[in-house]
Amino acid sequence: MEREESVGPEHVKLRSELTPARGTLGDPIVWRLTASVPGGLRATRLGLEPPPASLEIDSTKAGARPSPAANGVTSRELLLRGFDLGSIPLPRATLEVMVAGRPDTLEFPPDTLFVDSLTTQAQGQIRPDRGPLQTPLRAVDVAVLIGGAALLLAILLYLVRLALRARRRKEVVEPVAMPDPPETILDRELTRLEREMPSLSRDVFYERLAQALRRYAAARTGVEALDLTTSELDRALAKREGVAASGRERLIAALRRADLAKFGRFEDEESEARSVVGEARSVGGAL
Repeated sequence: MEREESVGPEHVKLRSELTPARGTLGDPIVWRLTASVPGGLRATRLGLEPPPASLEIDSTKAGARPSPAANGVTSRELLLRGFDLGSIPLPRATLEVMVAGRPDTLEFPPDTLFVDSLTTQAQGQIRPDRGPLQTPLRAVDVAVLIGGAALLLAILLYLVRLALRARRRKEVVEPVAMPDPPETILDRELTRLEREMPSLSRDVFYERLAQALRRYAAARTGVEALDLTTSELDRALAKREGVAASGRERLIAALRRADLAKFGRFEDEESEARSVVGEARSVGGAL
């Protein structure tokens, strides 16, 4: 690094040099400060600011006077050691000169020390990486590997067995409760009607009785009995195969008695109503 400064009519060239240009961690580096001082000037003292913590400078030489040389060239060598990787800024260096009996201070150009972990020569001496060393397995190593493989296989088989067992448990279908047969449902509804008879009007009573009979006929024969009149239901059941004629006649007779009481809107005797319920019970199992 080089720079030129003017002191009055005189010009001073200041130079900073490092040998070698790049250093290794902790290795010595020579820092040479050179100034070309004309005859009208006289160099008196070299000044250095405190170095950073990562840089060491030989303090015994840092404060010494510069050494004059021929042709007005003044130089000084300092010994540096860098203890950090990368670039380390060098401290500010100044040169005091006397001109016409008055002191003046000139500043050397700022410089930087670059520190590497290994020098080029050291890197060349390192053998190239040839990969991991191949070492034969001992008998105990083989035994450990076989035992570990067997243990891993046993664990895998155990986990598979647990997974299959859990899957089988999920696939087990819980038993579904079978619905009651139509005869049981009809008998249950007729029993409820008999129990509630005192509190029901006759039209509501016979309406519920007719609906119970129609639901039973639909469940047993498959005919949409709830959507048909009594006469339409009679004709539909007569055409349905597998329907017993006696059972059809009982069903239609019970429905006609219920229709007569329901649409006639008269209050018959309780004994009459119970008689209709008995007739309706005889339909169960007859279709």
